[in-house]
Amino acid sequence: MSRQVFLIVGTCLLLLSGCKQQEETMLPQAENHPQEEVVEEVKDYSSFYQTKIQLQRDAPIYTMVDGKPQQSGMAYQGNYFDMAAEAIGNYVRISGTDLYLEGEALATCDRWFKNQTHLLPYGSELTTKEMYHIENEQGQVLVELHGETTYPVYVIPNSEDLRYGILFQNGIYYIKQEEVASETSNDVISIGEKGSEIPVLMYHFFYDESQGESRVDGNYVEAKELDAHLGYLKENGYATLTMREVLYFMQNRANIPLHSVAITIDDGDPSVHRVAYPIFQKYGANATLFLICGWEDPTMSYDFWEMREDGLELQSHSFLMHQGGCEGMGHGGRILCVDHATGVEDTKQAFDYVDGGFVYCYPFGDYNEHAIEIVKEGGAKLAFTTEDGWIRPGMNLLALPRVRVHGGNSLEAWINRIR
Repeated sequence: MSRQVFLIVGTCLLLLSGCKQQEETMLPQAENHPQEEVVEEVKDYSSFYQTKIQLQRDAPIYTMVDGKPQQSGMAYQGNYFDMAAEAIGNYVRISGTDLYLEGEALATCDRWFKNQTHLLPYGSELTTKEMYHIENEQGQVLVELHGETTYPVYVIPNSEDLRYGILFQNGIYYIKQEEVASETSNDVISIGEKGSEIPVLMYHFFYDESQGESRVDGNYVEAKELDAHLGYLKENGYATLTMREVLYFMQNRANIPLHSVAITIDDGDPSVHRVAYPIFQKYGANATLFLICGWEDPTMSYDFWEMREDGLELQSHSFLMHQGGCEGMGHGGRILCVDHATGVEDTKQAFDYVDGGFVYCYPFGDYNEHAIEIVKEGGAKLAFTTEDGWIRPGMNLLALPRVRVHGGNSLEAWINRIR
């Protein structure tokens, strides 16, 4: 083929190639817009700040990583949570934790008791397994969490309760022993000087001289007297223990502060709500009301329910044992001689009435071995008499003494009974 032919063919191929390239470069190009970030609308959930909420459905639980939520487990419907005054976006923090719940999963509730503990760290810490659950006292699971976590121990397991108590949302909650990978001693996290015994104060009735009322007998304490008692405890750093804390201390499962007392009030007289309750509210003190449950309405009075929400727990002074029937025995309290089955049924009925009771106060202070066996089978973990003295581990948990408070005594006399 001649040079001219090669030249012509090459030129045509070049022209065709050039046309194709030109055609390709003229095709319309996709516009290169930046991708728009979807911004979640932030709602106002401040109405849940510093309140107790009830979870209205099972919901994811989150931790925050660089300000963004990362799911770390599940929280379960129906449980109560104390919320902090803090939110990140639409996620509200659970008080005393670094965990968050979505605001839309929260619901207001008619309860307001605040989680708290007076217990000291036990001097050890646990590390969980990769997945674990946190339960309340009754064994109901609040949350399931993923990832090994270390917690200071506040309550150690025993043969009756194979759970560790930890601090969660400012109260004591529980992790099963089988979900704990290890426990190690750590004296650094044991805070404060520990107590070795407790005065359990015994009150009965109250009155208010400013309302024209007067003392009936030594069981009646005037409003200003009670105010002075609780004021002294507050000013001098005393912990007013709950009965659950007393139980753990007496079982050698937990440590209490050096200056600790427990306050009990027998019978459930109306003067407790009218006179004493506002004073307990004023000082934020805890107490235990021993109710004669069969003397109350079939449906518990709102007064008792209200006081329980503010830290005055309800326990049993029997259902209908607070009457005579055992002539020549103590004060004649029925529990001394009633048949075993009747006594056990009465004990269980009273514990059901106060919704999960486990502490018993013997009617008239009367007790014997027969009575002890009754309340033990009825579910009592602690039982109190009217005998005088302080309590300490190693005592019979079902025959514990108390310190009677006499109205009309000086503040100094009262102080001498608790220190």
